[in-house]
Amino acid sequence: MKATRLILAAFLAMWTYAAGAQDFDDLEFEIEDDSDNGFHFTMDFVTKNVWRGGFVSSAAFEPELSYSIGGLRVGTWAASPFNMNTDPYNELDFFIEYNFGGGFGMQVYDYCWTLEDENGNPVFNYFGPYKDNHFLEVGLIYDWSEVCDNLPMSFNINTIVAGANRKANDKPGYTTYMELALEPSLKNLDMYLAVGAAIEDEESLMFSRKGGFNVVNLDFGLSHDFNIKDVATLSVNGHLICNPTGVVDKGEAYVLGGVSISF
Repeated sequence: MKATRLILAAFLAMWTYAAGAQDFDDLEFEIEDDSDNGFHFTMDFVTKNVWRGGFVSSAAFEPELSYSIGGLRVGTWAASPFNMNTDPYNELDFFIEYNFGGGFGMQVYDYCWTLEDENGNPVFNYFGPYKDNHFLEVGLIYDWSEVCDNLPMSFNINTIVAGANRKANDKPGYTTYMELALEPSLKNLDMYLAVGAAIEDEESLMFSRKGGFNVVNLDFGLSHDFNIKDVATLSVNGHLICNPTGVVDKGEAYVLGGVSISF
C-alpha cells in the first residue's frame, strides 16, 4: 500500500508539473508522420551503467545501431565496461519497435547479458541455451507528445515472457516493469523525470529485493544537445537515480553522467 501511494503521488506531482509548465488552452492535438527512414548509429559513454533503477556495471561504452522505415525500427544495442579486467560485464540486445501512430507503439527486446554460473563466476554465453542466457520482453507504449506537442509525457509497460527470468519450478516469472516519464524542455536544458515500478514473483526477482508491486526507479535527469554541422548530435547528460526497494536494505542511489553522439 505504501508503494502504491508513493507511485501515485509521484505520478500526480509529474502531471501537476506538466500542467504548470504548459498552457493547456493552447494545446494542439495532431497525429504526425515523423518517420526518419534509414540507418542510425549512437555511441554513449556513461560513468555508470544503471538500468531501471539497478546497478549493472561500472563506466561503459554503449553503442546502438538501428534502421528505421515508416513506423518500424529494428536494431541492436550493446554495453561493455571501460575496464574488463575489473568488471567483466557484457551485454548484447536486439530489438524491434513499431509505431502504430496516434501515440501507440509496441516493442520486442531480446536481452543477453553476463550472468553468474553455478560457481558464481561471470559468464557471457550468447549462444548457450536460450532459457538460461536470454530474456525476451514484450512491451507497449503510449506517447502523448506524438499527438500533443505541449505534453511531453509517455507511459510504457513491459513483461519478460521467456528466457532466464524463471521461478524455482522452472516456469516463467513474467516480471513486469512499467514507467511514466515526463520530458519537458527548460530553456537550454531538457529535463527527464521518471517513476518506474515492477511487479515480480518472490522467486524471480530482477529489480527489487521483495516480491509484489514495488517502486524501483525514480530518475531525475538533465541534458543538453549540441548540433554538429547537421551531421551529428552531441548530447551531455546527468542523472540522479534512486531505487527505494533495490537489493540493498535501504535501497540504491546513483549519480551518473554521460556523453552521447548520434548520426
